[in-house]
Amino acid sequence: MRYVDTSNNFKGGELMEQKREMLINSCFDLLRGVFSHQQIFNIILGVAAIKWMEQTERYSQSAHMLSSMILNKGHLGGEVKRHEDEQPEFDGILTALLGRAFETSGEQLKDIYHQMDSEGARTKEDLQKLIKEIVELGQRENHSGQTPKSVTKLVANLQNLTSENSFADFCAGVSSFALAIFNQSIHQPYYYAEEINTNTHIISRLLMIVNEIENYEIVNKDIFIWDKVDKPRLFDFVVSDPPRNLKYHGKFKKNDPVFRYGLPRQSSMEWAVVQKVLYHMKSSGKGVVIGSKGMLVRSYEDEIRAAIVKDDLIECVITLPENLYENTGIGTEVMILNRNKPAERKGGILFINAQGYRERLNSNQHTLTDEGTKKILEAYHHNLIEEGFSKFVPIEEMAKYDYRLNPVEYIEFESLINQFDRTIPLGDIAEITRGVNVTKKELESLEKDGEYYYLNIRNIDDGDINYEDALRIRPKSGDWLERYSIQPGDILLTAKGWETKAALVDDDFRDSFISSNLTRIRVDRSKYNPYILLEFLRSEVGKRMLESIQTGTTITLINNKQLSRMEVPVYSKEMMDEIGRTIEESQRTYKERVQKAEQEYEGKRAELLMRLGLDNLEKK
Repeated sequence: MRYVDTSNNFKGGELMEQKREMLINSCFDLLRGVFSHQQIFNIILGVAAIKWMEQTERYSQSAHMLSSMILNKGHLGGEVKRHEDEQPEFDGILTALLGRAFETSGEQLKDIYHQMDSEGARTKEDLQKLIKEIVELGQRENHSGQTPKSVTKLVANLQNLTSENSFADFCAGVSSFALAIFNQSIHQPYYYAEEINTNTHIISRLLMIVNEIENYEIVNKDIFIWDKVDKPRLFDFVVSDPPRNLKYHGKFKKNDPVFRYGLPRQSSMEWAVVQKVLYHMKSSGKGVVIGSKGMLVRSYEDEIRAAIVKDDLIECVITLPENLYENTGIGTEVMILNRNKPAERKGGILFINAQGYRERLNSNQHTLTDEGTKKILEAYHHNLIEEGFSKFVPIEEMAKYDYRLNPVEYIEFESLINQFDRTIPLGDIAEITRGVNVTKKELESLEKDGEYYYLNIRNIDDGDINYEDALRIRPKSGDWLERYSIQPGDILLTAKGWETKAALVDDDFRDSFISSNLTRIRVDRSKYNPYILLEFLRSEVGKRMLESIQTGTTITLINNKQLSRMEVPVYSKEMMDEIGRTIEESQRTYKERVQKAEQEYEGKRAELLMRLGLDNLEKK
């Protein structure tokens, strides 16, 4: 497998790109206020397509007729219809792109046409690049969630397709995966795609024509609705990058052959897409699904995930850097499916953690570096194992992780644990309890005459507990005192949120209950010192280990079961007692000095205010 670097590092290329962007913006200004953003991009794209056709022998005669109508402000709609009848591959494309322009006087179209006689749009190749950039800009402007170039480049190099092969893309968008694959293929494989958005479907077809790709079929449809057939269409390679908010408003049937591993939730469709991809893979086929971290760890999908893992259909899972997609900080995961794994991959999964290989693309977005891409491909194609980056995990070992597929969890744990001579699961030295979930309505009733503090995330400071801003409530039931209260030596850990914070309950504690946003770690002092554990959790190593077990996408969570499995370093009891005692004494001394300094400050301030005659004003 060769790695194809499609990046453009030439200053001349960058200059032409800037000229083309200026050209697009000037065309956009001509239509501003007359049409919507989407309509403007469509019209500009339609005119650019006609200009490209002028430079293409196959379409030049028809294109000149269209151009004549634009320049003479004739009835363009009739000529477009004639062209589409004569060239079936264009069926509905120009009509869809230029339809609203038929209603104008034609002056704007004429102006746009002349604008494209610029330096950046003279040759067939120039116009091909211009069309590509119009599409990319339009996708960004309309927040279409297009697949980042670095991701398409990576996926395109995961499989070496020939003219004898076929591949499919479900939720194809503007067929960016296909274009990347065709860009590196000597011979064109057959390409099939499904895309639900009508406008995007039209643009995808146009890009096939402009890139002179012939062996394809792009269908405008929901990927979960298809005609009843005895056998599914099968492909050598299947890809899908579904929208992160993809939902299905219909109803899945229990006997649907697509969902042989279990019915997915209609509000969370990533495992529906995984099963869809598997359904259309040949017996020797390979598939790729782009998804979020939640896909790898969500507990309500564990049965589907476990069944597919046990069938040995997942070959590799790759964690990419966060913020690759514009306007979202959600991380990106690549799952590679394979019905015909090589011998060395059978019975396990290769995990790759490439989240550190990123660079700033713009103020809103990162990109995967070329170094990261090369390293991923080398590890995948050559089965390279590297501590901190890649690891092969047997399926039987994954059982104790509930078949979670988070590469960071497997790789980081091993790398971090290796820093210590001995480790022990946190659950072996402590009792771990999630706080109580109280609804807003319940909280309002419990606040009356409350004698207990109700601690939440905001009450956990850097190592300390701030009781002052906490609500005062009474227990809803008698078991709250035993299940959700705190005592000296307890460690409180935030269970939700991007930033993990921990604090220790000291001897000056106040009677409190903890909310469901917090986790209580009650350390067995005969086995471990709570001060040592707190410092470990607050250390860089501890924070990274906690991050590796976080779940969720928009709101991250720490699962108690995974937390109990997290390894902590083992020290001698003598060392822990000595260091723990020193930390405790240092903290007590620090708090006493801070308290004394605050008292001295308030006393000095009061004295100065009195000398200034401002003390009475404050009292008023």
